[in-house]
Amino acid sequence: MWRTLKLIGLVAAASFATGCASMQQEALGDAMLQIEKETGLAEINIPDTEKLYLGKTHRGYDILFHGEAGNVWGRYAARLAMFEVGREVGGVMAFLTGSQEWDSGPAGSVLDRLLARVIGQPLSITMILKHNRSDMPRLDIYSISTPVKPDDRQPKAFGIGLGPGSVYTSNAAFAHAIEDNTGLTARLKKMRNPYIRVDEIAVTLLWTGQEKDFSYMINDHDGYMNMLNAFMDSLADIADAAVNGS
Repeated sequence: MWRTLKLIGLVAAASFATGCASMQQEALGDAMLQIEKETGLAEINIPDTEKLYLGKTHRGYDILFHGEAGNVWGRYAARLAMFEVGREVGGVMAFLTGSQEWDSGPAGSVLDRLLARVIGQPLSITMILKHNRSDMPRLDIYSISTPVKPDDRQPKAFGIGLGPGSVYTSNAAFAHAIEDNTGLTARLKKMRNPYIRVDEIAVTLLWTGQEKDFSYMINDHDGYMNMLNAFMDSLADIADAAVNGS
């Protein structure tokens, strides 16, 4: 599971890593080259921001992508402490901290998920597709477990699955166009608790969660690069569905 986080960790390293600056830049550069080669996403300059953003034109749409790790070192120290306490005490505490012999570690354990509520989710992804259509109907896709939900709730149109949740919109034609796209719904079913928002500005994917959930998504997509490509195709399909269905 930890190995699957290597690339996003390298990309996020610029914001929180310490040590030799030249080694950081070399690792970051290698990750960026691999991402650009396999997805087409390349670093772009956004004025008045210090964060790293990637972008490309995908199927005629401009896409902006940003991946971020939160309070990594604070969380790492807390996990080490939880794991050691669970291993020493055993019993229920070992279960709560993921310290039992068959567990994969503290990441994603009961106490780790409670920790995320206090200091924030450890990983986040933002992907924005600009559709340049002022009359785009409102639509949301999210599950009951999605950490981010809209303030302007839309009526439920149909359910996709346990991972992605359901489609919410008052535009029946838009909903039917998405439901009829079996390739799109198959990709959406590989997501875990996303929030996808469609409005007059963009089609936006917001995902925030635990490393374990992130790892499951990567495995379901057969790799990190495949996952990013699937995300871009899904956002483009949703934008196309609005054109075709409404």
